[in-house]
Amino acid sequence: MVKVRGLVLSAAFLAACVVGSPTAYAAAACEWVTTDLPVPAGVTFNDVHAGSDNGEWVLGQGYDAAYVAGTFVWHNGVPTGEFIPQARVGDVNNYGVLMSNANDAAYRIKDGVRERLEPAPESSSRSWGEHINNAGDVAGLSGYMSMYGPVLVWPAGSTTPRELPNTRNGLVRIVKGIDDAGNVVALEMGPVNQHFSHVWDRDGRQTRLETLPGDYSADVEFIRDGRIFGKSVPQDWQQPSTVVEWGMDGKVVRTFPEIYNPLDVDASGHVLGQVSNSRNAVWRGPGQLDTPPGLQGVLMAENGDVYGTESDENFKSRPRHARCG
Repeated sequence: MVKVRGLVLSAAFLAACVVGSPTAYAAAACEWVTTDLPVPAGVTFNDVHAGSDNGEWVLGQGYDAAYVAGTFVWHNGVPTGEFIPQARVGDVNNYGVLMSNANDAAYRIKDGVRERLEPAPESSSRSWGEHINNAGDVAGLSGYMSMYGPVLVWPAGSTTPRELPNTRNGLVRIVKGIDDAGNVVALEMGPVNQHFSHVWDRDGRQTRLETLPGDYSADVEFIRDGRIFGKSVPQDWQQPSTVVEWGMDGKVVRTFPEIYNPLDVDASGHVLGQVSNSRNAVWRGPGQLDTPPGLQGVLMAENGDVYGTESDENFKSRPRHARCG
């Protein structure tokens, strides 16, 4: 990927173009094939909320026959039969290892065996996990529901966390992702409604993500393979934000004026994003939006498959999978 360094670019110019090679992401629209995902017997479906990078594992949220909320799992499009009650399972990796939060702590779950993740010393009495990578590293915080930090990484095979630097200053934080190289991104909420976003590499080196010229806040959304996606936000909330991609150096390398909220990215660099209140689409290059039919996509696998829901006239939702033919 080509990065522009040493240039002063206006916000208007950046918002109107894509920085880098335009041919790298050129692709024709798909011939989509959209099918239902079967809902486990005895479960009332609510939503699709997470999935593995390879698309083999997808998490759904619903209610059992006793109307207890919980999470269920599809593997290669088939329900596994596992229903995890009273827990919001937040993430799953390519090997089916789950990251879950219960009332007392964050957990890794593999083949039904739960592993309790410990909080940081001299901090909260509980842990809160947000994301798991394919190695099994979990990123999260000490503190309830991603609040005051510190930001932690529980390395694969360990329940003892490693604390990331400069995250004990009392600011509200949300951990947004960890990639397979161990890079972690988080959003922190500063004074006067200003948001700051940072990336930490595996060695704990911290880098602040920049805004576009004249903007006020940087809102990171996710990271994959060292590519960081989110929004550059003006101080006047009535003005539109700009979806951006950052490099690991914190510099903006690409903008996406066609979408206003990024959701996921595949291995080819195509970005699933929100383009209106009622429509999500796949960005395949400047001016190229491709809408998978028959669902509102919320997840995209490395191969470009999209997962999401479709609602009927009674607002009853069903889970669906769109494959690019």
